[in-house]
Amino acid sequence: MKINYLLNELLTYCLEKGILEEVDYLYTVNTLIEFFNQKEFSKEKVKVRELDLILDDLALYAFNNGILKENDVVSLDNFKAKTIDFLIDRPKEVIRKFYKYYQEKPSKATEYLYQLSKDVNYIQTKRINQNLKWQHQTEYGNIHLTINLSKPEKDPRLIALQKQQKSGYPKCQLCPENEGYRGHIGYDGRSNMRIIPIKLNNEEWFFQYSPYSYFDEHSIVLNKEHIPMIINRETFVKLLDFLDYFPEYFIGSNAGLPIVGGSILNHEHYQSGKYRFPIEEAEAKLFASIDDVEVYSVKWPLSTVRIKSKNRENLIAFADKILHIWRKYENKDLLIVNNEDEIHNTITPISRKEAEFYVFDLILRNNYTTDELPDGVFHPHPSLHHIKKENIGLIEAMGLGILPARLKTEFELIGKYLQGDSKIAEDERIKKHWHWVEKIQIKYLGANTESFILEEAGKVFSEVLKDAGVFKMDEKGQMAFQEFLNLLI
Repeated sequence: MKINYLLNELLTYCLEKGILEEVDYLYTVNTLIEFFNQKEFSKEKVKVRELDLILDDLALYAFNNGILKENDVVSLDNFKAKTIDFLIDRPKEVIRKFYKYYQEKPSKATEYLYQLSKDVNYIQTKRINQNLKWQHQTEYGNIHLTINLSKPEKDPRLIALQKQQKSGYPKCQLCPENEGYRGHIGYDGRSNMRIIPIKLNNEEWFFQYSPYSYFDEHSIVLNKEHIPMIINRETFVKLLDFLDYFPEYFIGSNAGLPIVGGSILNHEHYQSGKYRFPIEEAEAKLFASIDDVEVYSVKWPLSTVRIKSKNRENLIAFADKILHIWRKYENKDLLIVNNEDEIHNTITPISRKEAEFYVFDLILRNNYTTDELPDGVFHPHPSLHHIKKENIGLIEAMGLGILPARLKTEFELIGKYLQGDSKIAEDERIKKHWHWVEKIQIKYLGANTESFILEEAGKVFSEVLKDAGVFKMDEKGQMAFQEFLNLLI
């Protein structure tokens, strides 16, 4: 396909999507032909394909013609993001449009930015649609699971080249300096990302969408400053400030300690979006009403205190009270070990609005380790690592299991084994699953192997969540949970 046709296709796509305005057309043409080493351009009628296909062909042209160097092939996403960035509004204009829509209705502003992020391929919709999703019914409610195929695996060449790259800018993937950053080997470019400034607790923060959405309108709220994650009274203030901006969204923070704190602890940030998580559907029992705050115990594998109130300040004060009481709490019989020299207790807070009520779900976490359980006492135990070994962060704690991409192939192999292909047992990729396969094959009665394996994997993830709970769902654990709740009165 000729370069003139491809450029026409890209320009027409952006005009049709409202990304490019007619008044900027000629300027953008000249920018593009210079970038692709062209001397001329002619306008022609084209049949527009998906943006990802157009950018793939432009990247192939760039490689074949020496514009894209050989080492850059492992960073094709960075090149494609840079190409589409020539056609996107600059940050100032995106911010202006966002707040113009916001004056009409907050949801109109988020719809604008979300649609833009998809249209310019920042949110990888095509890849996200490849993700495998299902639900699993448990004794405490329905949990959601997905095998995440949207984030591509790194090319081995990229891993080798990455070792040669030394850069302290941006300091991490969450710093606002990523907006417009072209990226390099081993560092994802964010040329096609746009972020929106907001104020939380009178501090400068930014709102953006996640390129690999795990749920509807998955967004990131990040501190302007590169400072570590922390859970304190100000956290609760900032979460409710965000709800005042965007009342249709939930927002939550990872805990501020390793093991239970998710994967990024060096930059303060929250996650938000328009999604109803399983924890919200869980059975909640009213425990007490104190200072206009309703306190509930939630039937959930990760021990959760739900508090709700129309009074913002009282709710913040009560959340802070729970945090302080939990930070000092210890129950060595349950291996909830905590001490002043090294505090192991923290909270994963989630907030949302229900009509006029502000709601907090405060999940009690502990990151204590032992010689027998070096990954964490309240972390998936070794027998479950074949399905989920990574930290149980905010999203999983709310009941959405993000499982690794390797499982798609491994589950297919297990399915073939269950159907009678005994040679599969020799495949190294399913050795980690063998103890599980021996257990589930007894129950396999020739049904659809895919649905059977996903159902059994759901049972494993349910146990993962139970491992992460500090007060177990048995009689002993629930009695201790009740005793903890009594401390709040």
